[in-house]
Amino acid sequence: MQENHKNHVLASGNNGDVSEMINEHLASMESLSVKIREALNNGLQADHHLEGHEEKAILLDLSNEIAAASSKDDLFNGIYIKLKSLFGIEKFAIVLLNDDQTCRAFEFDENNYTANGKGLNDPELQKCFLPEALLEEIDKSNNPVFLDLIISDIEVSAPGYIKKWIEQGIEKVAAIGLKVGGALIGFLHLYMEPERLMNLHTNLLKSVSSQLSVALSNIMLIEELTQRKNEMELLLSINTSMASVRNSEELASVIKHQFKQLLGCSHSGIAICNTDGKSVSPFLLDDEAKAKHHPAFQDAIKGRYPVTDPVFNKTRKSDLPVLFDLDEMASQGDLPLYIKVNYDNGRKFLLVSRFDKEDKVFGYWFLYFNEKQNFSLAKLKLVQSLAYQLCISVANIIANQEIKLREKEKERLLGFSNAVATVRDKEALSQILKVQLQELFSINNYSIYILDKERKNYKPVFNDTESEINGSELGVKITDDDEFFNEILATNGPVYYPTGADFVSGLAESFFQLQDNISNRNLIGISVQIGLEDIAIIIFTHHDFSEIKLHEPLLKGICSQIAITVAHILANERVNQQLLEIDGFKRQLEEETIYLKEEIEVNQNYAEIIGDSPVMQKTFRLVTQVAPSDSTVLILGETGTGKELIARAIHNNSPRKNKLMVKVNCAALPANLIESELFGHEKGSFTGATERRLGKFELANNGTLFLDEIGEMPLELQVKLLRALQEKEIERVGGRGTIKVDVRIIAATNRDLEKEVDEGRFRSDLFYRLNIFPIQLSALRDRKEDIPVLATHFIHRYSKKTGRQITTLSSKALQDMMTYNWPGNIRELEHLIERSILLTAGETLKHVYLPSLKIGTSVITANGEIQLKTIDENECEHILRILKFTQGRISGRGGAADILGIPPSTLNSKIKRLGIKKEHLV
Repeated sequence: MQENHKNHVLASGNNGDVSEMINEHLASMESLSVKIREALNNGLQADHHLEGHEEKAILLDLSNEIAAASSKDDLFNGIYIKLKSLFGIEKFAIVLLNDDQTCRAFEFDENNYTANGKGLNDPELQKCFLPEALLEEIDKSNNPVFLDLIISDIEVSAPGYIKKWIEQGIEKVAAIGLKVGGALIGFLHLYMEPERLMNLHTNLLKSVSSQLSVALSNIMLIEELTQRKNEMELLLSINTSMASVRNSEELASVIKHQFKQLLGCSHSGIAICNTDGKSVSPFLLDDEAKAKHHPAFQDAIKGRYPVTDPVFNKTRKSDLPVLFDLDEMASQGDLPLYIKVNYDNGRKFLLVSRFDKEDKVFGYWFLYFNEKQNFSLAKLKLVQSLAYQLCISVANIIANQEIKLREKEKERLLGFSNAVATVRDKEALSQILKVQLQELFSINNYSIYILDKERKNYKPVFNDTESEINGSELGVKITDDDEFFNEILATNGPVYYPTGADFVSGLAESFFQLQDNISNRNLIGISVQIGLEDIAIIIFTHHDFSEIKLHEPLLKGICSQIAITVAHILANERVNQQLLEIDGFKRQLEEETIYLKEEIEVNQNYAEIIGDSPVMQKTFRLVTQVAPSDSTVLILGETGTGKELIARAIHNNSPRKNKLMVKVNCAALPANLIESELFGHEKGSFTGATERRLGKFELANNGTLFLDEIGEMPLELQVKLLRALQEKEIERVGGRGTIKVDVRIIAATNRDLEKEVDEGRFRSDLFYRLNIFPIQLSALRDRKEDIPVLATHFIHRYSKKTGRQITTLSSKALQDMMTYNWPGNIRELEHLIERSILLTAGETLKHVYLPSLKIGTSVITANGEIQLKTIDENECEHILRILKFTQGRISGRGGAADILGIPPSTLNSKIKRLGIKKEHLV
């Protein structure tokens, strides 16, 4: 306990107290020595058992020499001479007992003793073992004990000097104990002539051994105190040196110039326990270590070794530093890599001391030796004291490094925060992240994946566009069964996916397929959080995962900043997108409002479809069948038959009735404006495009688009219309992207589209796409039974509109209308009644002003309808048909003249007379 207290005082740096304590011990020892000498003198003078004045003089002289001896060398030389002269001793040895039940032997011969200048407490003195029975016999007897050396157990375990005596033929020796305060500290071994041995002067030998015991005890105590003083001074010197250590370089210098010279090791090293509590990593390496030239040295210093390693485990459980024989360890199995690189370079012995901090193992100190060493308990305690000093310095260095690292991280985090503070778009953030992540962590090839609202998929939104791996190549949507991503979300820190990992990951698999140019890098990921909520994942490549772990707090801080910035950018994008959508809806609403006003003013005059004829009933049934579906409808019929009213009836009875039905008259628009009218245009896309305009397709989105007079659409527009119908997407004139639309198409035409297809004026693929559900509207002349109802309806409408009181129709007027052929169909009927009302006075419409019959018109006879034409008209029509058949060829075999049976000159004259021209053949 007292010794521990002294060590603690030394370790605490109380230099003045230690020096004062040592000086007091030395002064007390000198005073004790004087008193012993006086006591011996008084004892010798009072001893009446000594025989003769000569023996008294010898003892007095011996006492004076013993008292004057300041070292074991002086004591042993004087003792050997005196004992030889007193007892005729030929061989002599002093054996001192150790605390561990072993002995240290000092042998004397004719010239000197064989301690070779070593101290009494030196552990390198020859150690020997003697039977406990022999030691007990010497301890119990106050007189000399005679020993027979020819005894098996003594012979086997005897020290070297006894074996040498036995080889010289010595059979018996005397032994007398050396005691201080009744405790045995050692004994004398004496050999002399047998006659002298048997007549040994016992009382004189006991007196001599008593004086020698006291002297040895004093010298041992002085040597121990001197050794402790030296150790304390050394510890004080080291403590002073360690107090000024501020970094690893200064600590390495102290170890090199003080520790290595003191302990005699070839080199040393320090390892520190990692924060995970499961591994140990190198902290400080000796630049003089020969192992640094070993091929595996770099792997050794970068390794993380488990705390269950045999060396760490044994040292952790021991109170003192632990010795390891490397030859013995190598013979038992493979050496840990950090030991192997030193063993391969000639190191044979290892001493390991642990560092303790707050009752926990903090690290380890390694001392390598070229040769095997014998360490005494005192030296092991000295190493332990030095380890304690090192532990304090290493802890301070790590704390300083941690403080500097955290301050630097705060500066970097502030710089990063300032860099991203003004970022408002993805491209700018991507560039800033590229620069910042490279400068802070040497990170390349990063990509940020955002979690969707359901937290089931990850969508790439940011990436390093200049990296060796393009973001689009890694920019695939990852599902929630990706193990790598799931592990990242479950881990509070970075997670790495090493090259060659055996589990399958959709992202990692695609990543490693692109690693030709970035080998020896790991894929690392970490979650990006706002508070405790994961909003994204950032993945990147790096050559050293341990370096990322070292800067983990900074990386987490950066991720928090990234999370806030990404959230703001995405929120701004959503707001901007919503503003664009609102603006689009506003524009669309304005367009719809204008369009509806136009429809109300112009097109809502037809309140209903009128007609009870069988053909109209058939039409109604077709409308009822097709209206609930989204199928395309093609309405065919002559002009004025009410194709638009049928289209509106289909729309009004469909699920889209609450949306617009937008009408486009393909015949009323110039060819160069139809595309803009249908698909819209961007501002500046062509001359006069002063603002962006929505096309009819966008306006009719989720509603119905009525393409009237579709047969008049130019061929080049038919291709774009077909694509819009097939893909359900359009592209504005001057636009950069496509727009998805959901529109039901109803088309109408008065042309024969099949004939138009045959003659190459209408695309067959578009015709097939439109002709899904055709509805053929009959001409008014085919349903004349509807004329009275239609006439009555229009009379009531226009009477009210013009303010007239016409309520009836005369039978003659009705008969005239029933006889008329109505080439303009219902539209012609409507307009003629409106004209007749304006020209009628009274309440009865007596006359309808029908156009007079002309040549070329048709009349109804009892045998049916016939066309009234002149001879020239019939001849002209016949010649045109023949010319079209021959594709304009007049003469020659199979020509028009040959078919008509007239000379070519005659045919040419007729063509000229009848006014037939080339354009009539088209």
